[in-house]
Amino acid sequence: MASPWTLASPFALIALCLGACAEVGPPCEPPDPAPVIGVDDAGRFLADGVPVVPRLVNSYPLLDHAGWERWGAITEILRTARELGRPLVRTGAYMIGGTNPARLRDEDGALREEGLVALDRVLAMAADEGVQLLLITANHWPDYGGAPAVLRAVAPGETLPASAFYGDPRAIAHQRAFLDTLARRVNTVNGRRYADDPTLVAWELVNEARCDDDEWCDPGVLPAWAREMARALRDAGVTQPIAWGGQGFLGDHGEDLRRLAEVEALDVLTLHLYPDLAGASIVEPGAGHDRVSAAVVSGGDAIRAAAAVARDAGKALLVEEAGWRASGPRRDEERAVVLGAWARIGAAEGVGFGPWMIAERDRPDYDGYLIRPESDAATARVLRCE
Repeated sequence: MASPWTLASPFALIALCLGACAEVGPPCEPPDPAPVIGVDDAGRFLADGVPVVPRLVNSYPLLDHAGWERWGAITEILRTARELGRPLVRTGAYMIGGTNPARLRDEDGALREEGLVALDRVLAMAADEGVQLLLITANHWPDYGGAPAVLRAVAPGETLPASAFYGDPRAIAHQRAFLDTLARRVNTVNGRRYADDPTLVAWELVNEARCDDDEWCDPGVLPAWAREMARALRDAGVTQPIAWGGQGFLGDHGEDLRRLAEVEALDVLTLHLYPDLAGASIVEPGAGHDRVSAAVVSGGDAIRAAAAVARDAGKALLVEEAGWRASGPRRDEERAVVLGAWARIGAAEGVGFGPWMIAERDRPDYDGYLIRPESDAATARVLRCE
């Protein structure tokens, strides 16, 4: 049976959004979900023992702001998440190298107490604002140092490829030690131990892992690495769920979600959706309605496929990054159609959904995906209501 989205004209799609998404009539009151506190054996997120579909949103610069003491920007982001009815923010805790005072490790890999105290404060601020965090503990990409900086720290002068992060024994030992430090840390602001702080919904092992180098990679490398890192967290006493963090490939770039689903220590599988980017499920450029319809269909297919993998393995799934780069005078409505459709498909599958991304009000839109609720009325309404 054809999807109804494939039959809709561009004007019908936009009209649907204008009627259902835009700020007309009584305002949508977003739900105020109970804090997510775990994952059951069937792969369902739980809040107060009841299965829930997490409502999350991405905002990576929280620790960056903390380093420069932009506390007001952090408060603004956390409150925006709550106002959108998405009081679960996915953010990074892996900064290595550079000049930001909140970096957690120096260029040589040495831990920095000043950076850890900044992270303490971010966690404490989130708790005070009634927001939970999904904490990313490594990044495949060089942003904020990432895997390349770790490799430079453990193997100076060797110019290793990023894929070596997942196989070099020195990098593995370094990352294990970093996770152990974070998990055992007691927050200097509120006295909570990271390993059982309810502000942390889950620990994410790595953002968008890839293993493409023939010398370092085979299909077993990423599952083995995930198993090792998850073991490090559990050995340190972590009680929260452990999430993967990959894009959800089914064999490309060294990532096979089906093999990762077999890693017993992983509780949460992940999917990232950017149908307009190379390396994702690509939507060819064309008329606006062709792009919108194709994005909805391809994204929906990807969500259902990943949900089936997770369900078969008894794992939870998060569509933890989802972005759509629209343009033109109806860009807000177009993005609302795409994100709203994906959110509804995710909810029907019992899958949490997190758009990319929100930030402080005056932040530049570097990549075309920034959501500004104060001006993107249709998109904001969808995120509140779906």
